[in-house]
Amino acid sequence: MVHRRKLLLILITVLVCYGFYKYLWIHGEERPRTRKTQLPMSAAECVDLKSYILNSTMKKFEVNFSGTFLKMMNALQGCPWIENRTERNLLQSQLNNCCNASYSMIVTQENSPVGHTIHYDAEMKVQKVTESLYDMFPKSTPFRKPIRSCAVVGNGGILKNSFCGAEIDLADFVFRLNLPPLNVTDDVGTKTDLVSANPTILIDRFGSLREKRKPFINMMRAFGSALVLMPAFSYLFCTDISIRTLYTLEDFDMSSRVVFFNPHYIANLTLYWRNMKLQFGRMSSGLMLASAAIEICEKVTLYGFWPFSQDLNGTSVPHHYYDNVPPNKGAHSMPDEFFRYVQMHSKGSLQLKLGPC
Repeated sequence: MVHRRKLLLILITVLVCYGFYKYLWIHGEERPRTRKTQLPMSAAECVDLKSYILNSTMKKFEVNFSGTFLKMMNALQGCPWIENRTERNLLQSQLNNCCNASYSMIVTQENSPVGHTIHYDAEMKVQKVTESLYDMFPKSTPFRKPIRSCAVVGNGGILKNSFCGAEIDLADFVFRLNLPPLNVTDDVGTKTDLVSANPTILIDRFGSLREKRKPFINMMRAFGSALVLMPAFSYLFCTDISIRTLYTLEDFDMSSRVVFFNPHYIANLTLYWRNMKLQFGRMSSGLMLASAAIEICEKVTLYGFWPFSQDLNGTSVPHHYYDNVPPNKGAHSMPDEFFRYVQMHSKGSLQLKLGPC
């Protein structure tokens, strides 16, 4: 009899536990904020730390990444970010003088009239602006007026469990990179004003839009009326797929529209960053959009920029918040670009968000 009661008690306990965890699975449970909270640093410690960062390069930390670099980045989280308008205005002025994103970043009818010769930025190719090509361009830049606050959202795995979605959506203008899935809204938000689109994504995932186009259209609905920025005049293969994307969105009466990266702007921006001693094969789209945002916006915050396989705690983290596909080796210098963002953050030129929001 006693034995049967024990068995009954065990059975009831198992059923209760099963019901409880099934309830959590159905209704959702609060996701943990997995990153440790860094203890505040003193003002003097923060000054010393930022000075150390500004006088270093990423190469210095390659040997002892898990030790020195991660400890430094964790310590930086304990320093309050303080906007330095003098530094921001200086950087903004330098970029404006070299590149003028508000006028030149996008190919427009204003900066590329009929008869104008477009020089590709990655190949020795040219394209004459014909009447039909001219009709594809917007009349003028969408960035005539300064924007108060901008979020540039990278796709780094560090965004997982960041709970930054609501904060991102509060920005006046949101840049996103390479048509990312907006499937974890708590972490990445939903608002999109401009999203870049790498032509290889359309070639690999959507068959260059030569056959069924509905899957592409269904994906694009998440981006609402965003500008879709494509490098039509970087490589020759990019031109046809960029134009096909423009026509596809028009054919399906989508509210989003394709605009083309101006290769003249990219060439000038490349020269600027190389003169600043940043070494790379080709700039990443993240650096291009972050640079443009610095010019166009009064305040810039970067989210999801983290090109490393370990997070701030040394725990493995996927390359993207939605997959773990690594970048093509040799194409970009992501760690060096990232360290420039860290230095800009330290100067107060922009804010780099790495921890939970």
